[in-house]
Amino acid sequence: MTNRRSRLTTALAGVLTTTGLAAVALSTSTASAATTERPVLSIPFPCGQEWRGATYSYHNPQWAIDFNQGSGDSDLGRQVMASAAGTVTAAGTGPGGYGKQVIISHGSGWSTQYAHLQDGSITVSVGQRVAANKIIGRVGKTGGQSSSHLHYEQRLNGADQKIKFGTSSFVTYYATDYFTRIRNC
Repeated sequence: MTNRRSRLTTALAGVLTTTGLAAVALSTSTASAATTERPVLSIPFPCGQEWRGATYSYHNPQWAIDFNQGSGDSDLGRQVMASAAGTVTAAGTGPGGYGKQVIISHGSGWSTQYAHLQDGSITVSVGQRVAANKIIGRVGKTGGQSSSHLHYEQRLNGADQKIKFGTSSFVTYYATDYFTRIRNC
């Protein structure tokens, strides 16, 4: 297979060279670096807690989810945990209405964003490597929100994606459902 691939690459390079185009050979390691395999992500709260997650057709961005536990400000100050191990790329005030936020990169272009965190509750800093069960902040209502909740996003190369926890199916849009963390406890 390797000799066949080498012959094909050499032939292609010859054709491109004779037409005046530059040829770039992709190695197996280069191709695997471009992979975008979704990480296994957990619900961003301590194990055993049940949280209500709501998605809205008018939500911005479209695939975000808002988490509440109870009503009003009953979840204010509750722990928020990293969905998976990764490196913190943002920790502080976010743009627009995000308020206090944390963004964690999980590799291969995937990241998670946690917004509206309580003032003074962020426990991580940019560049820090965090474990999947690390407390990163507390539920708040920063960014001009009227009641406390966690705004949560899963992103691929900066673009919001449909949310999926664990290896199960995707979150149901546009609905309210209940979630309990059972991984990385």
